[in-house]
Amino acid sequence: MFDTRWDNWSGDFAESFQASQLAPEVRHLVSDILSHFGTAVRAIDHEFPDEVSSGTFARVLTEKMPRLGIPDQARPHIPEVVALFLEYLQETGRVGEGEDWAAQIRVIGHSYQERLKPGGVKGVTIKKAPGTSNVGRNDPCPCGSGKKYKKCCYQ
Repeated sequence: MFDTRWDNWSGDFAESFQASQLAPEVRHLVSDILSHFGTAVRAIDHEFPDEVSSGTFARVLTEKMPRLGIPDQARPHIPEVVALFLEYLQETGRVGEGEDWAAQIRVIGHSYQERLKPGGVKGVTIKKAPGTSNVGRNDPCPCGSGKKYKKCCYQ
């Protein structure tokens, strides 16, 4: 029931006046954005959109949505698309908490914006600690035993 309901709602929203007020670079992506968002939230909270646990929106918006494959110029608009959609759901009587959820999305949107960079999500540069070996765990052990490093001198 969720998939049909969410898809119908997002399709109605995509054709609504509210969606026509969105930035042009994101308008044609509304259905994709909302589908991805709904599916990601539903994977965490099986009762969504009837109920949602605290922290679910933050997790989805900061971890899942930045990885969505959409053009770079549309990425910054994702939180506003979701927030407007949730408000639309309350205005149309489909969910009771839409405005509260939209407010949460807008607050979380700041964290989302910090995670963006051109081409995707900000990554954390991993540097080797000084004095560490260049030998990988699965490489042959440098001691010459013939075993993998992880099974020999790594321990």
